[in-house]
Amino acid sequence: MSRRLRIIGGGLTGILAAFEGHRLGWRDIVLHERFEGLGGVARPRVAHGAELRDGCVYFGGPGDPIVTILTTHGAKFEAFANRFGSVSPSTTGATIFCRDFGGPVVETEETALASVGGASLADRLSAYPEPVRGSLERYCRWHLDDAGLAGIDAEAAIPLAINRVVPAYADFDALADAKRADPRMDDLWGIPRGHWGRTANLVASLPTGGFATLFETCRRALLDLGVRLETESLVPPRQAFAELGDDDTLVWAASPTPLFKPLGLATPHLLRKTFASYIYEARFDGPCPAYVQNFTAQGSAFRVYVYVTGGRTMAVAECVREADPLDLKAEMADLMAGLGALEVGELAQVSVQPRWIYHSREAVDGLAALRAAAAARFGPRFIAGAWEPYAKSAKLAQVNAALAAAWTGESALALTA
Repeated sequence: MSRRLRIIGGGLTGILAAFEGHRLGWRDIVLHERFEGLGGVARPRVAHGAELRDGCVYFGGPGDPIVTILTTHGAKFEAFANRFGSVSPSTTGATIFCRDFGGPVVETEETALASVGGASLADRLSAYPEPVRGSLERYCRWHLDDAGLAGIDAEAAIPLAINRVVPAYADFDALADAKRADPRMDDLWGIPRGHWGRTANLVASLPTGGFATLFETCRRALLDLGVRLETESLVPPRQAFAELGDDDTLVWAASPTPLFKPLGLATPHLLRKTFASYIYEARFDGPCPAYVQNFTAQGSAFRVYVYVTGGRTMAVAECVREADPLDLKAEMADLMAGLGALEVGELAQVSVQPRWIYHSREAVDGLAALRAAAAARFGPRFIAGAWEPYAKSAKLAQVNAALAAAWTGESALALTA
């Protein structure tokens, strides 16, 4: 009997799992996607030849493992100078623009850190001195609608873009030495890359022709490998479990929420955050693509992203709440001013949708329990879709390790030992 690899979810995680499964040796592979095409949340709507992207999604430069894999299967990428910045509040009432740093800047010279007593976002922020802690707490309350920080996992700092903070008045040479010597200092403090020679993120890349072209290339490549693509196919967990044979492996690359009850577990509280994205035609005389993060806890937009598609420049405002599209234009121009003059034109699309990118502590514990229950019931035949990590590279490494274990028959529990 042939070994079957079944993948639920046709986003980037599912696509990469299919490529890796084939590389390892599976030849009976089927990928289910509930929508009409591959791509998941990264799949944009295309209107009049232009991609309307709800947010800023980049790939790394040369050597990025995901770019390497996708290039092997026919995708093409264009590298570009990675330009970005941030806007933070100032005690003067003005704002601080920081070029080449995507996190907050706080007016302090103090860099001593307190000990962290737990794994919540509140615990992480408590390590910082004032005024850093207070500034970050205000930003989090604005961004997360006053959600209690003690109930949010500390790793939420990454998608919130506050995992590193620049102390504006610190000695950057001394701080750079401290970051090299102490992983904890490196984890919590940041320095704009131009001030200490950091080159890791100088270059990023985007798919040539856009994301729609990328996912069409992936679709053709998967078909060429013999992968069966079942689009508009919604597979309930109980059905997937019932059909999981002794020689089968199941990768659940979709949302984990439907899995809890079939595995006999209570569904944990998930931190649901609704974002509104406004996409406009635009003109911009600065570097493109580029983005700026807003840490002022003022206005509606937490990020503005400018990119070119189909010969047209588009500007996206990712907002913590719905906004007045006319008022938003001035806010976007102000945020991007440190990189160039942005003229915001006609509104092309508004999208309001929930996301679950910030995990509660209850959800993290629940996902650990879910993995344990699935491992006890199915062994290495069930592979979780790397739901906890935010970084694409971390997701890839976790799923690939589980696929390798499943192919060799190694116990899934050994991966976490």
